[in-house]
Formats: sequence, structure tokens, C-alpha cells
Amino acid sequence: MKQPSNDLSLLNQDTEAFIQNEDTISLTQILHVFWLHRWVFSTVSLFLVTLGTLILFQLTPRFTAEAKLLIGTAKAKVVDIEEVLSDDMNKTTATNNETEVLTSRELAKKVILKLNLLDSEEFNPSHKEPGFFSFLNPGEWLSDEASESLGLANPKQELSKEETQEQVLAKVTDNYLAKLKISSVRTSQVIKIAFESTDPKLAAKIANAHADTYIIDQLDAKFEATQKATSWLNGQLAELRTKVENSEKAVENYRSAHNLSRGKEDVGLVREQLSEVNSQLIIARAERAQAAARLAQVQRLLKSGEGIDTAAEVLSSALIQQLREQESILERKASEMSVELGEKHPQMIRIHAEIQELKSKIKVEIRKIAAGLENELNVASSREQSLQGSLRGVESRSSSSGKEEVQLRALEREAAANKLLFENFLTRFKETSSTQGMEEADARIISKAEIPLLASFPKKQLMLALIVVLAVFIASGIVFLLERLNPGLRSPEDVESFLKQPTLGLIPSIADKKTSPIDYILEKPQSQVAEAINSLRISLALSDVDHSVQTVVITSSVPEEGKSTLALSLGRSAANSGQKVLIIDADLRRPTIEKKLGLKGQQGKGLSDLIMTKETKLSEFVFKDEKTNLLIMPKGQTKVVSSTDILTSERMKLLLNAMRKEFDLIILDSPPVMAVSDARVLASLVDKTIYVVRWDKTPKKVIKAGIQQMINAQPNIAGVVLQQVNLKRYGSYGYGGDSGYYYHYGKYGKYYSN
Repeated sequence: MKQPSNDLSLLNQDTEAFIQNEDTISLTQILHVFWLHRWVFSTVSLFLVTLGTLILFQLTPRFTAEAKLLIGTAKAKVVDIEEVLSDDMNKTTATNNETEVLTSRELAKKVILKLNLLDSEEFNPSHKEPGFFSFLNPGEWLSDEASESLGLANPKQELSKEETQEQVLAKVTDNYLAKLKISSVRTSQVIKIAFESTDPKLAAKIANAHADTYIIDQLDAKFEATQKATSWLNGQLAELRTKVENSEKAVENYRSAHNLSRGKEDVGLVREQLSEVNSQLIIARAERAQAAARLAQVQRLLKSGEGIDTAAEVLSSALIQQLREQESILERKASEMSVELGEKHPQMIRIHAEIQELKSKIKVEIRKIAAGLENELNVASSREQSLQGSLRGVESRSSSSGKEEVQLRALEREAAANKLLFENFLTRFKETSSTQGMEEADARIISKAEIPLLASFPKKQLMLALIVVLAVFIASGIVFLLERLNPGLRSPEDVESFLKQPTLGLIPSIADKKTSPIDYILEKPQSQVAEAINSLRISLALSDVDHSVQTVVITSSVPEEGKSTLALSLGRSAANSGQKVLIIDADLRRPTIEKKLGLKGQQGKGLSDLIMTKETKLSEFVFKDEKTNLLIMPKGQTKVVSSTDILTSERMKLLLNAMRKEFDLIILDSPPVMAVSDARVLASLVDKTIYVVRWDKTPKKVIKAGIQQMINAQPNIAGVVLQQVNLKRYGSYGYGGDSGYYYHYGKYGKYYSN
């Protein structure tokens, strides 16, 4: 047995490293998958786009009309009163509350009845005639009893006419609310009322009717509340009026019984006098103190002789001010004349005399002022004493009637309170009565719904784009699903990419099912199959340029991959070329060579007999192929307990070494790798191993696992052969141009004779 080269060891090391990792998917592989299934992808995409387009254009268009309300509008106040129903409509919570009111079932029912939507097919399905495809509904095939038993329908109940109408109205209301959309505009008090319908005119009509009904409903609610408030206030006024009359009568009766006079502002006469005298006494005391202070100031200034001119009484005296002005004029004149005439001039002496006379008059006037202030002080003191006497007299009278006045004041307070309450209620009653019938809504329509020109559903351009995207997505999913469901190898590129092994050849499948594949190469030596076998034989010989390849094991991952057929075809091809070839059926458990040749049970001794005996002549253990010079060693007739023990025996090694001297090519047909370990044992005894893979059939992971087992046993795999290749499909997949194998299959046909 020859040792493998270093290059082959490196190749197998790469294979081991690849097998240890998961498959990676590159962009090139993805594009190649799409190219392989381009017809599936195109057909599915085109079908889905066509189907989606047909469905899209069959959809009934729906139109949406929109009206806008402004919540919390300013009201014109006829009278300045608080609202009977106070509510701040300028808050966000108020907008949310009104949104809920707009979506209430009661408001919807009012619009339905107002527009008579109970007779509309769009809202009341009972008026809709059965469609063309209604017979496809499984519910139509069953009787009422069967539908009820299966839970497809509710048990029928006996309903009155009113209950039936209520039930119909409830269903119509559900359909109505499903088409109604209420939303608020952010950072504003605007509410949008959008309604969707198949009729654009009806959509606008309903949106406007919904807004109008909401405002009318508000006015009705306010009018009803005003009526209730007026009625309640009227009842309260009658009761309060009686209380006011009774309390005022009680006051008058008590005053008459205790002889209590009424003063100003309903105060007792004695208390009024006491208050008046006390007030006058306080004023008199203040006036007396003021007069004393003024007199003291003037006397102090007169005594000191300084600053008398600053006294208020002096400053306020017109006569004194006039005398001061005259004095000032004479002094200024004397000052001017003293420079020219001198102090002893007669005119100067006369002017000084006049000045002294004016000063004497001023002093006289000041003394008169002081005398007047003293008189004022005496008068104020006398008045103060008089008022003190009067106050003592009134106080003595007031102490005797104090208890009666306390009770009288209590009665008066009660009467005043009743009267005030009555007046407040009377004012509210008048204001409420005056505003009845003048209620204003808390909202107004700022934009009426207009008839929409374009349908809101379906958005054909957008939906067409979505249909195309969805069709491409689904088609891509189907492509990858097909690729996943069919995980076989299809090309030499797949073999090298997934297995890191060379491809020795691609063996086409035979369209003529009547002819056996092993006979086909003999009957049609110029066929594609024959040329593929010849190419495989040459590739096998060139797999090791340093050593000739004499012994070959042909194996596969699982049964029925065509390894026995390939062994016979390769053996016959080599025999026809002049080589001395021996095929050994090394599958001791399920031999197939004799079956393929149609000789099962007709031959005698074989491999198991040769190993178990000491014979060295092969003539008794082989037979010759009837159509070629190929020699075949069958499985044999000796029963063996363990085929692995026989194949690993020294006898087997010696026999193979002996056969090398007699044959140019020895082909061993071994069992599948994943079934038993015989193939791994035989691989260690031969020069090369051919690994057969059924094209586009055997799962990649199974192949990878088998290759790994063979590498672990003996890394002498010459390569992989793709068996039973469908050339038409192979060409349609686009592999021919990439790999070079069977490039443009149709153009190569003239070189073959199939």
C-alpha cells in the first residue's frame, strides 16, 4: 500500500477544518440559489402579483370624509351669572371627555335614526342580497340545528317586535361605530370626526350629521338642566319667602313688646345716642388737645422771642404777612439810601422810625393771635366737659335696656340672614329664567366635511408596491424552502465548496430505461455515459501522478447511490481499453454485483471462500464477464460471522498484494460508509477511494459525515463522482457555464451518439 502524499494530507486537513464548521452562506451562493430556481421564483412572483392585483381591483373602494369641531368656544354672556352646569371646556380632560361622548352609542343611534341608516345595505347586512360566491360559505350548507350544535350559530330565541328592532339597531350601531373615527389634534382643542363609507356623498353627510347631532345634543342637555334648575329654585324661593316674613314679624313683635325704638340703620335708639355722644366726645377731646398744643407753641415762641415767624398761626395771618412785606421794603430802601445819605440824614431817621412802628404792629397782632388761641382752648375744654356729662347720662339708660337689645339683635340677624338668602335665590332664579332658551353649545363646527374625491381605501399605488414586495418575499421563501427540502449536491462547485474534495466526474443518467446502464456503455460506446466513464477512468489515473493507481474502493454514504453500477461500468470500460481488470464484490452483507449482471445464485466460490481457504489460484474464485474480458469475484458462499474481521485479516492483505501482480486495475465494491465500517477498512488496503454521490439526492450533511469517517480511517480519497446526473436540469441550473462540465449541453450533442 502506498502512502498518501503531503499535498493530499493538507487537502484532507482542510476538509476536516471545513467539516467542523457550519455551512456559511455568501451572497454569491444566495444569487446562485435564485438562479437555480429562477423559473419558480418568476412564476410564483408573477402569479402572486397578478392575483394580488386582481384582488386589489376587486376591492370595493371606501371614502373618508372629515369634519372638525372646536371644543371650549367663548360664549356671549347676556347676564353675568355662573353656569348652571359649570364645566371648564379649556382643559385637556374636557377634550378627552367630549371625544368619548362623540363615540357614545346613544349619539350614534340618534344619527342612525335621523338618517334612516337602518335601511342601508352598508350598515344593515340583512338588506344585502347574497353574493355570487355565497354558496361557498360552509354555513349555508348546514341546517340551523346543525349550525347550533356545532357552535356556528347562537340558539334561536323568541323575541318580541321591539326586542328584534333593538337587536337590529344594536348591530347597525356596531357597524356604524366601526366606520367612525374620532381623534383630537395635538396641542389644540380641535376634534376630528372622520367617517368611512363606500359612498363618498354618504360619508360626508354622516360626518356632518354626527357633528350637528352632537351640538344639538349639548343644547338639549343644557336646556333640560336649566329647566330643572328653574323648577328647583322656584320651590326654594317659596320656602325662603315664608321664612323671611316670619323672622321679620318676630323682630317687630319683640321690639313692640319691650318698647325698643329703632334708630338709624335699624340700631336701638339708646345705643345710637351712646354711639353719637361718644363720637362727639372723642372729637372734642381731640380739638381741645390741638388748641392747647397750638397755644403752648405760640407762648413758648413769644417768651423766647425767636422763631415766632415760623408759627403756623403767624404764617396763616394775612395782616402779619402784609406788615412783614412792608418792613422788608423799608429795610431794603434804608440799605440803599445809607450809602448815599448816611445814617444821620433826616430821611434815614424817618425810614428807621417807620420800620420800628411796623415791628410794634406785628407784635400786637401776635399777642392777639395768642389771646385767640387761649379762648379756643377754653371753649374746647367747656365742650368736652359738657359731652362727658351727656355720655354718663346715656350710659345709665343703656345699661337698663341691654338684655332686651341683645335678644333683639339676635332676631334681627336671623331675619337679615333669611332675607339675604332669599335675595340671592331670587337673583339666581331671575337670571336662570331670563337665560332659558338662550343656551349656547360648548363646541362649534369649524370645518364641515366635504365630499371626498379620492378613495381612502385601498391606496392602490401603495398596496401595489406592497403586493410586489410581498410576492417577492413569498417567492424567495419558496425558493429557499425548495433549496432546503432538496439539499443534494448538484455541481463540482458544490462538491468543492461543501466537501473540499475534487470532482472526478459527472455520470449522466440514461433516458432509455429498458437498457441497463452497465450494458449501455457497450451498446453505445460513443454516448455521453461512455465518454463520462472514460473521463472518470482518466481522472482516476491522474489523481496520483507519482504512483500508479491499481486498487480502488468504490463506496457511498447510503445505499442506492449507484456505486455498484459505477464499479461495473468503470470495470467494463477499462477492460475494453485493454487493461486486465478485476472487480471484487466486497459487500459481504448485501452483494449486488451478481444481481446487476443477472447472475445471482449462478456462480460458486468468491471472496469469502478465498479468504477462508489457503488456495492461491484465483481461477476457481472468479468468473469472466460474458460481454467483456472483465473478471469478477463474487461475494462467495462461505457464511461469515463478522465481515469486518475477515476484511481486516492478514489473508486479505496478502491476497490484494498478490492480485496487484496479475491485474492492472482492481475495483472493490464496498458497502455504504454510513451503514457499516467495511468501507473504512478496505480504504486502508487500497491506493484510492472513489466516493459516489447521487446527484441532487443525497443530503449534504450525510455526505459530509461519510467523508469525515473515510478521512479518519484513511485519507486517500481520490475524489467524488456525481452519479445519475440529469443533464437537462443540470444545464437549466446554469452549472455548465461555471464548471465547464457539459457546457451548452445542446451544442455537445453532435459529438455523441446516444
